[in-house]
Amino acid sequence: MAVRSLDSVLNYPDAISQVRATDDAVFWLASIAAQDGRVTVRRLRDGAVEDLTPDANVRSRAMEYGGGAYAVAADLLAFCDDRTGKVMVRDTFGTRPITIDQRRFVYGGLELVPSEGLVLAVREDHHAQPEARTEIVALDLDGDNPSGGRVIATGADFYAAITVLDGQVAWMQWDHPNMSWDTSSVWTATLADPSDAAPAYTRDDVSAKDPLWVAPDDLAFVADDSGFWNWRIDGGARWRTDLDCAAPTWVLNPPAAAVLPGGRIASLILDDGLGTVGIWNPATGEVASPLPGTTYVESLAVSGEDLLVVAEWADRAATLHRISADGTVTQLAGPTDPEADVTVPAALWCDGEAGPVHSWLYSPDGAAPAPLIVMTHGGPTSMATASFDATVQFWVSRGFGVLDVNYSGSTGFGRAYRDRLKGNWGIYDVSDATAAVAEVVSRGLADPARVAITGGSAGGYTTLRALTSTDVFSAGVSRYGIGDLTTLVTDTHKAESRYPHSLIAPWPAGREVYEDRSPINHLDRLRTPMLILQGTIDKVVPPNQAVAMADAVRAAHLPVALLMLEGEGHGFRAMATRRLALEAQVSFLEQVFGLPQSPDVPVLPIENL
Repeated sequence: MAVRSLDSVLNYPDAISQVRATDDAVFWLASIAAQDGRVTVRRLRDGAVEDLTPDANVRSRAMEYGGGAYAVAADLLAFCDDRTGKVMVRDTFGTRPITIDQRRFVYGGLELVPSEGLVLAVREDHHAQPEARTEIVALDLDGDNPSGGRVIATGADFYAAITVLDGQVAWMQWDHPNMSWDTSSVWTATLADPSDAAPAYTRDDVSAKDPLWVAPDDLAFVADDSGFWNWRIDGGARWRTDLDCAAPTWVLNPPAAAVLPGGRIASLILDDGLGTVGIWNPATGEVASPLPGTTYVESLAVSGEDLLVVAEWADRAATLHRISADGTVTQLAGPTDPEADVTVPAALWCDGEAGPVHSWLYSPDGAAPAPLIVMTHGGPTSMATASFDATVQFWVSRGFGVLDVNYSGSTGFGRAYRDRLKGNWGIYDVSDATAAVAEVVSRGLADPARVAITGGSAGGYTTLRALTSTDVFSAGVSRYGIGDLTTLVTDTHKAESRYPHSLIAPWPAGREVYEDRSPINHLDRLRTPMLILQGTIDKVVPPNQAVAMADAVRAAHLPVALLMLEGEGHGFRAMATRRLALEAQVSFLEQVFGLPQSPDVPVLPIENL
């Protein structure tokens, strides 16, 4: 395999996500690496692709993670412009704001209702105390909405997945201390009189979500009362399968699902870590799989009788496809050919402390055992997929094995797998990672003396916790990781402010548990070099955690490098920042593992090495 350059990671092709459709056009979001990840709306109509938002960055900040940043209907486009903080509308006459210049309200989860002259949105009021108030509001398409919109639904802590048909609106909602995948409910109301709002489905300890109107008064949604997120028609048919047909609601994007003619529902299906398209016919119970070979399905939309799919693959970046009623598949955007020299991962299961553990293993060419990078995904209720990742391929091309662990708490394997981590964050995620490493080492596929662990956000916490509670790893790289759980629970944003209550213990009653599981309190156990990468304006994980962690490692006279990345938040977007972070990780691992220094990477200063 040829050695991949840093540019192969940094200068990615314009990334495709969030497909939408009208009768005569297909829309998607494109993330442009050369413009520091600026996101724009593209439209394919009559064979031509047009950038509809060249002067905007189409991004929402609601729930910090955003989502639902644009919506389309006929000749209308509504979008959140991150550069101005305004909701904008584009029509045949041009582009105009429909919210005023202010910093009180944050919008996301947009849904256009042109028949009523409205845009519905999830709105956060950041003047409310003690935390932002979240509501569903209606914005007038023909005004500037100085009051911030007319309230449609209020009283719940969180709202998402707004959908409208013939004057009926449906959504999902949930309340503290639950996350959406713990307990959530589906509600409906009429736009004419939203005071008649009522639950379509609500049940303790069941996550009901992702409503879709199949027809007027005919609502579909998923619920995990069986142990898996399965589709059902309210009061009617159910799609019963021991597979998840949905992903967790972290952001305000519409679900990866859509209603086809005849009431058929197209949906993401997750099977053994792989995501595919399934089309369920409620009338017959049949399920079709029209696009085999995918590793994940990011979004779906319907145009007439056609299904639009943003699909992910093991050997290339995401693509956009049209599946016609006769089953013909046409690619509309994205790479048409597989990448050269791609390492496809193997699914690996091992026995963990809490049960079976799934991982993806990428093995480099050449003689084993190789140095190994263990990746711990964020969330922690997220999922490692087998989808093409330029960063993973970069590492493999440079002789590293990569082990991407779906530790306890990961989604895509049913509720029981997801619930394992309740009360056990910092325990089972760590023991699952070490069990997966032991399995790889036992097969002779990794050098046990050169095993690094890395992760961002919650995965960064697992990284730090593993380094301070085990002796399995010989190096660690934390990207905006959590070192002090007590400051996380007191300083983080609304969407995750109660999340630690279920993952660790109630607060403040469980303070001792938080302190015991905080890596910063166990640096006496640390024996390995550490690289810490942190954005200076991160609102999810406060930057002072990275500084405190690095200070403590430095005081213990252990090798450490801290990079505080100016202007970056929870995740790195600017090209210069991403290059700096990647160069630092390469140089750090090469130095601490005694590997030859790459000529295309500057040497990172490491204190105490």
